[in-house]
Amino acid sequence: MRFALLAIAALALNVVSAEEVKPIVRATLTPEIVNVGEATELTITVMVPTWFARPPVYPSFELANAITRLPADSSYPIQERIGNESWAGIVRTYEIYPLLGATYRMNGKSIAIAYANPGKDPVTADVEVPEVVFRGSVPAGAESLDPYVAGRSLQLSLDVEGDLDSLEAGDAVVLRYVAEIDGLPAIFLPPLAPELQFDGVSVYNDVPEVDDGILARRSEKLTLVFEAGGEFRIPDLELRYWNTESNTIETAVAAGLAISVAGPPLPAPVSDVSSGTRWRQFTLLIVGMIVLVLALRRWVPVAVRRYREAGERHRQSEQYAFEQLLKALNSKSPETAYRALLSWIEKLQPGVSARLFAANFGDVALCAAVEALSAGIYAGAKEAAGLARVRSNLVAARKRCLAQGLTRRAHVLPPLNP
Repeated sequence: MRFALLAIAALALNVVSAEEVKPIVRATLTPEIVNVGEATELTITVMVPTWFARPPVYPSFELANAITRLPADSSYPIQERIGNESWAGIVRTYEIYPLLGATYRMNGKSIAIAYANPGKDPVTADVEVPEVVFRGSVPAGAESLDPYVAGRSLQLSLDVEGDLDSLEAGDAVVLRYVAEIDGLPAIFLPPLAPELQFDGVSVYNDVPEVDDGILARRSEKLTLVFEAGGEFRIPDLELRYWNTESNTIETAVAAGLAISVAGPPLPAPVSDVSSGTRWRQFTLLIVGMIVLVLALRRWVPVAVRRYREAGERHRQSEQYAFEQLLKALNSKSPETAYRALLSWIEKLQPGVSARLFAANFGDVALCAAVEALSAGIYAGAKEAAGLARVRSNLVAARKRCLAQGLTRRAHVLPPLNP
């Protein structure tokens, strides 16, 4: 009987201790100093004295001027001996890529945890994540790279789909530009295809394809439709990058090519007209002006009203909002530029944040610019340098969005019961 009472007392003590023990959260960064464009690993370990009643709810570990990714198979369970008890745990690893040479600090975040309490309801707790600090740095010698691209290797290629030996006016060929890099996510790869402009050739751009496999890959496709004959030269593609193994700047090259198209060249515009033709045109112009003046006297109120309505529609359009954004980017006011950016995105894609728009349709430079602009707003910065440099990135992102047909229809009301 004495041993039974002692056993019951010991069990009661264990139950009380299980209720009072708090979960443990650890955070580590490896390494604490990392080159811009390379990743530091943030490892979050959550431990509970029994077992998890529900998966932990993690906060966002996004940082301004950095990209945070959760790789595939980045979470796994563990068992650990703490004191005299076996605790259950979950380890989750994030990859954080700094975009600037700066110090990054992560604090004030917590994880919602629910773990079993035998015989009772699960215990819930919000446990703070320990503060972590790391620094992004640009390697000495790589300061001149713009954009900054780093990796163990970089391969560029230019492939042609179509027969180049027997092209005639009316035919088409497809140029596919591909970049593959080892050691960097595909989002860091800049646009590849050049802006080609040839007389007698129509150029069509497809939406870029990016893929993070064993090698990060970016692919862009151009379709050239030849409306006339001639000789056309596709320039070489070159991209400088920082080789993280040799610690030197190297240049990857994809050789260009010459395209010969049979057929008559594009006809020159006809500019010479006879004096009789010019006189008839002048007479018609005078008569037309007289008719126009008489019509305006009668319809000028209607024309003025319609002009004002058209002006108001234009001011409410996405095109006008984008024009105002381009003007705001020439200023040094981060608040003006950021408000113009949000106003334009609301016209283009209602309900989409600036960060999500940049991630979906922009490149790494646009993502970094949006992050820096947002950080400057909340930091109370009065000026922001380099706003004008994102102009071309926004033009390209808008073109991709419009090409996918994702903009809203200005005169269509949303459904009442979505």
